[in-house]
Amino acid sequence: MFNWLSNKVEQWARPANDASFSLYQTVATAARNGDFYQRFLVDDGLDGRFDTLTLNAVLVVRRLSAIPDNAGEERAQGLIDTMFADLDLGLHEIGVSENKVGNKVKTMAKAYLGRMTAYDTSIAANDRAALALALERNLYRDNGENALENGLVDAVLAADQALSGIADADLDAATVGEALSHLSSPRVDG
Repeated sequence: MFNWLSNKVEQWARPANDASFSLYQTVATAARNGDFYQRFLVDDGLDGRFDTLTLNAVLVVRRLSAIPDNAGEERAQGLIDTMFADLDLGLHEIGVSENKVGNKVKTMAKAYLGRMTAYDTSIAANDRAALALALERNLYRDNGENALENGLVDAVLAADQALSGIADADLDAATVGEALSHLSSPRVDG
């Protein structure tokens, strides 16, 4: 029933190139990892899924933005454009009326930007407490879950460090997927 819409959005969702689409698929797959919902106790609903997708996207955008000469910014924008086109399609598929989709996407974009600022600022400052507060406010909706105690802060910082360790020329869906796996598998340093 939505094939025509799916095809149209897929065409629009890949404005940069197939690499953006491939990178987005990696981010979306990482966000669907069951550890977010079982190990870290993020709510497995629309809000929780949006927030895990946002967290993974922010980590990748942080890394892409570090690539010099605007190349990284262009790749980051391609990833974000693809993500929001997919979110738009998802809203259509769950039955949100056409007149409301635009407003809902705007709301999600504002939420993404707020989360990006909070996560980026706290990660850049290596401020574990601020990161925990941001994760608790967004992923847990202040439900009492502690992101420091349950290991989510450590996992986020490990994924960010793994992404930072990838050479610019090697940043692709496979290497990003490996780095994002730090969010789902326990790591022991030392």
